[in-house]
Amino acid sequence: MVIIILSFLLLTRAFAQKNTVCTLYTKSVYTLVIPPILAGDRKPVNTSLCLSKSQKLIVGGTKAEPKEFPHMVAVGYNTGSGIDWGCGGTLVSESFVLTAAHCTFSSNSGFAEWIRVGDLNLRQTSDDAKPQDRKIIKRIHHPSYQASSHYHDIALLKTDIPVNFDSWVRPACLPTARSLEYTGKAIATGWGKVDWNDEEGSNTLLKVTLPVMPPGTCNQTFNGNTINSKLVYGIVDDWQICAGEEGKDTCQGDSGGPLVIPDAANDCMYNVIGVTSVGRLCGTIIPGVYTRVYYYLSWLEEEIWG
Repeated sequence: MVIIILSFLLLTRAFAQKNTVCTLYTKSVYTLVIPPILAGDRKPVNTSLCLSKSQKLIVGGTKAEPKEFPHMVAVGYNTGSGIDWGCGGTLVSESFVLTAAHCTFSSNSGFAEWIRVGDLNLRQTSDDAKPQDRKIIKRIHHPSYQASSHYHDIALLKTDIPVNFDSWVRPACLPTARSLEYTGKAIATGWGKVDWNDEEGSNTLLKVTLPVMPPGTCNQTFNGNTINSKLVYGIVDDWQICAGEEGKDTCQGDSGGPLVIPDAANDCMYNVIGVTSVGRLCGTIIPGVYTRVYYYLSWLEEEIWG
């Protein structure tokens, strides 16, 4: 009984801490503004800096709006000709990025070395985006991850210098309850390929709203003829989320990026419920598979804030 009570208290404390941290992050959404001189009451008022509100509601996707997804991160690899932004990630604190474990190393380019936050178009500098690049100094796989499997495909990247929060750069919140996931739809974002034959991926950040699929239905789509050898147990509901439909999906280059839902309590904030892990064919009837963030909360909290 004592152990059960202690476990409950620790879990409650963890949820309270994440809620508090998320609330603190919202401060970068607002600024104090003095009303015009003609206004009768000129007391400072809180004004939102986010131009695009959270949606209630990248193959089949549309262009993201400026500042719409300030938690979005590009993960880069050194090449002979520059940086290849080959994976995505989610900013979860000033110094940590959440991504897929398989994104920490590329067979073509080696270890992930860079992260970029605050950008919209990775190859254009004429917009008003305010990108910040940081060097990766630590790559932390979940201890249960194995490269031979798609299970526990989750990792953290630590930066050499904390990023600066502004209207372009702000972390996503970690989910405090699994019930947050059952909204029917979620939003995926990324700079990945827009179809199977795409050579390089999208220059501009794309977004797509995806239906979340029940685990039983998902496992039926990964039948004996199509199931990946790295998913020997099928889709494990505790560890993974399925999302997508024909014509709408994440694709190569979107790996590691977020699957999010709007945060009901905090304007312009999102809860990251999934990490893009694996798919079969972009935009087909086979859904994408996302690592379920909620299952890994204790590990994430210990690594980020412990």
